[in-house]
Amino acid sequence: MEQPNSDALNKSRTVLERRKRYQELIDLGHDLALRTQTENAVDIFQGVSSILMQTDSLMQQGIEYERMENASEVSMNVQVVKMSHDLVGAALQKNECSQFSDEELTAAIISIIGESGAHSQWEQIGNVGVKAFRMSKHSPCMLGTFEFQPVPVERSVKERRRRQRQELGEARKPETVHKLNQEEADARKLQDIMEQLKNLCEQRGKSIPYFELVTDPEDFMCSVDTAFQISFLIRDGAVALETVAGVLSVRPTTEGEKKQNKRNDDNIQAILSLNFKQWQGAIKQYRMKRPLLAIDRDVLDATQTT
Repeated sequence: MEQPNSDALNKSRTVLERRKRYQELIDLGHDLALRTQTENAVDIFQGVSSILMQTDSLMQQGIEYERMENASEVSMNVQVVKMSHDLVGAALQKNECSQFSDEELTAAIISIIGESGAHSQWEQIGNVGVKAFRMSKHSPCMLGTFEFQPVPVERSVKERRRRQRQELGEARKPETVHKLNQEEADARKLQDIMEQLKNLCEQRGKSIPYFELVTDPEDFMCSVDTAFQISFLIRDGAVALETVAGVLSVRPTTEGEKKQNKRNDDNIQAILSLNFKQWQGAIKQYRMKRPLLAIDRDVLDATQTT
């Protein structure tokens, strides 16, 4: 029992030592990256070459089954190689070694094939080029020892939602006959106000200023009541508020606006404040002697009856 435990312990120590060495190489690469802007490119290349040789040595130390069990070690190896590639690129860019002159390249080719450019002479440059190609010594593969098993994609089936029928409220009789009569009287009052507003707009050929419409020069409270009635017409979409030359005005809505209001579910009701000072100002501004709207004030509200 002691021999297997000893082998496992030695194996674990070996793996830890390799990882530690990989980390040291990564730190060394970071140090070289800081010196790419100040040191000679040749020194950087020598440092990168040393890092890659040590990386190859560490890669050869781990046998195949150890790499399968320690994927993080292979990942660190790939990280070192990628870092070395970036260091070489940075050094080349710093020293502008990646740039070359077209004239110098042309002169070098002509020196090999001559001025005539015969087919046999081009074969000479081919022989030279083939000798220059060499395989890279560094080819670590991270997934070479793993078996890929595709994961099946689970498709969830969506259940169709059943539409629930909207339950309509059950019809109920009015609580009192007086309440029904009150609602009919209020509807007649609003209809009468609407007809008067239409006539005023037709006579003037434009919308009516809001405060001129609701103001009763003889009674402040009647003015407040008129504004309250106009708010119901705005809520029902029969009357529209608009600003004309900086003055808030009202007019009957058009057929297109009524259709648009039916499509909208929003309940809009406008109630503008009307204080005593504004009431006096409207009387003076419009030189009012009598109200524009003739409203029957004898219709009692339901809250005022017993």
